[in-house]
Amino acid sequence: MGDNNIEETKPVDGYVWDMVMANGYDCVFGVNVDDDSIWFYHVYEKKRAGSVYESIPSEELPPKTLSKFRDLLYDFVVSEEQEPYREQLRLDNILAEIKERGSFVRTVHMTFVGERKSKCYKFFAHPDKENVLIGFVYDISSAVDHDWMTDEYARLGFIENAERILEELPIDKEHYSLVYTNIKGFKAINDLFGEQSGDMVIFQTRDILRTLLKPVIMGRLENDHFVLITKDEFLSEHALLSLTNQTYNEGFKQYDFTIRCGIYRINGRDVSVGKMVDRAKLAEKSGLDNAGRSHVVYNDDVRVNYVKQRVLISDMNKALELGEFKAYYQGIVSAKTGQIASVEALVRWKHGKLGMISPGEFIPAFESGGQISVLDRFMVDRILEFNQTRARDCKLIVPCAVNLSRIDFYNTSLMDHLVDVYSNTSFATDYVRIEVTESAYADLEKNASDYLNRFKDLGVKILLDDYGSGMSSLSTLENFSFDIVKLDMGFIRKIGIQNKAEIIIKSTIELSHALGATVIAEGVETKEQLDFLRDCGCDYIQGYYFYKPLPEEEFAQLLG
Repeated sequence: MGDNNIEETKPVDGYVWDMVMANGYDCVFGVNVDDDSIWFYHVYEKKRAGSVYESIPSEELPPKTLSKFRDLLYDFVVSEEQEPYREQLRLDNILAEIKERGSFVRTVHMTFVGERKSKCYKFFAHPDKENVLIGFVYDISSAVDHDWMTDEYARLGFIENAERILEELPIDKEHYSLVYTNIKGFKAINDLFGEQSGDMVIFQTRDILRTLLKPVIMGRLENDHFVLITKDEFLSEHALLSLTNQTYNEGFKQYDFTIRCGIYRINGRDVSVGKMVDRAKLAEKSGLDNAGRSHVVYNDDVRVNYVKQRVLISDMNKALELGEFKAYYQGIVSAKTGQIASVEALVRWKHGKLGMISPGEFIPAFESGGQISVLDRFMVDRILEFNQTRARDCKLIVPCAVNLSRIDFYNTSLMDHLVDVYSNTSFATDYVRIEVTESAYADLEKNASDYLNRFKDLGVKILLDDYGSGMSSLSTLENFSFDIVKLDMGFIRKIGIQNKAEIIIKSTIELSHALGATVIAEGVETKEQLDFLRDCGCDYIQGYYFYKPLPEEEFAQLLG
């Protein structure tokens, strides 16, 4: 013991040193820049027969390994990187970069005993000898191939190792599947409880996947998305149902969340693992609109729908040129008089070959492909042209609401175009309104508020669509002064059926009025619904009871 009662430092025993070197340096060496000669201070080699690493004294190394720097490990470099390896690791390049930056660092991929490895080269100038460099080679395969948080494989590591494992699995005798998972509502967990709790949900998901599905190999692709290969016998309905419904508990915190799965059945080795992952992911995404589906198996229908979405995306620009997109208008009437007070513009697509296509098909496709803002701009400009034509002909004009996607709020070109329209077009602020869904506003609150406040300052009316269908209804009303609140049709359909729904509708109308907003009820189809809404003081009615969406020409005739 020393004078300060601190235990004296002990020499590192051989086992500890072996572990350090096995997980760190491959070798430490010197380079004479004058003659390209190389000598080793330390070399680490994994013996082929077993997993024991040993330090190899330099005098025991094969002579060719101790020859010239340019030959250092060259034979192990993967073929596609051998030429850039030679070019990058020229001594003049290394010296120039050390002079400029203080060190030289490069990563290269090699193959040892049938295993692909990622190696990092790092060079420094010797502090005392001008003509000598000190070099290190690190094995960074684990860092590159593994997810830093869960220690499962990362994307590249999973794909490369899964390809190798599939070569060994008896897929001709046993059935295996690749499973892609997604935690539904993961963003809400982070928002409600913080990122630390979100991390714990990631660990809980990893552990439950391992427990229930017993994967042969598993990886974490990014965020809350895991991917694994398992035997089909572990993908029973009971296991998938148990996997689907999860509860996160931490002290007084409790949150129910859902793990959704896309499944790709492995029927052979002709499909790459990368494509398997893409198809399983596609299957998972294809079930998003159906809350009752916890897992989806990739099949021809999923593929056909995906291909159709790609076709729709590729056809959009041509369809705009050919005038295949049409604006339809659904009248919104005063609850008291039954007269048209305003209108909602809805886009319809009559495809040249496929006929009428449901907005439920092409709008999600355009959102995923990033083209929705082009279509929304078309609708804004079409509505303006419609109203300008009627104004020129001295005909009746009613305010018209256009829907904006959550993606639109990230498109500065569209947002700036709207600001320009409202700033420089006569009567635009009075007759072109903006409609944003509650879920979009909740997801993009800050970005949405910045633009919506600019629009409000210009005098534009802002509508909150689908109110009551999301998670944050009250905070949404608190954080932004919407001019009009549209009650979600899901509530309207329960009038006369559920007393609680009727209570919520009445209180929402009263709350909206207290906050200075008027109320539109969507999806009204019966006289019973209309009478109830009138008794509750609802301001406006939208639905088939009065008007269905009409083509522009028919709606113009209706207005007169």
